[in-house]
Amino acid sequence: MNAQGSVIRYITTMVIVGFVVLTAATFRSARKEIGQALPADAMTAAYFKLHSEPDCRFKGAWQDWERDEWMTLGCLEVKVQHREGSYNLATGPRATLQVSMQGTYWIDGAGLLHVARQDSEGKNHDFSVPISVENAEYPTQMCFAETTEEIACTAFFIWKKDD
Repeated sequence: MNAQGSVIRYITTMVIVGFVVLTAATFRSARKEIGQALPADAMTAAYFKLHSEPDCRFKGAWQDWERDEWMTLGCLEVKVQHREGSYNLATGPRATLQVSMQGTYWIDGAGLLHVARQDSEGKNHDFSVPISVENAEYPTQMCFAETTEEIACTAFFIWKKDD
């Protein structure tokens, strides 16, 4: 019985040593590959060179009926290593404030819509707002939230087809 226990301990020890050697070799190989990776700027440039076509998923007129606001978004096109599109916002007669703004927008990987705009008096306004869409490929509804953790919409835009 004692010899059988020694054999089991020997086999268990060899399996553990094998896993340790395999893990060390994997980490060494991965660390070497990380050191040889392209710098972030070169990777970003290569990505945009490969994917230079416009992204028109958000293009169109969007309406928030409750606030009587219309937002018009253009296609996202490559501009100096990020995608940027045209942005216009106007309010209708039911809105509490009459506002008209235009500028540019872009959407980052974290689900934030960023806008750089000018109001009708020529003042610059930049803002970022968390957004969610029900379908990333063909979005027809867009919810603006207070924070990324908050689910409640502060503005709810519905895409309107051009007539």
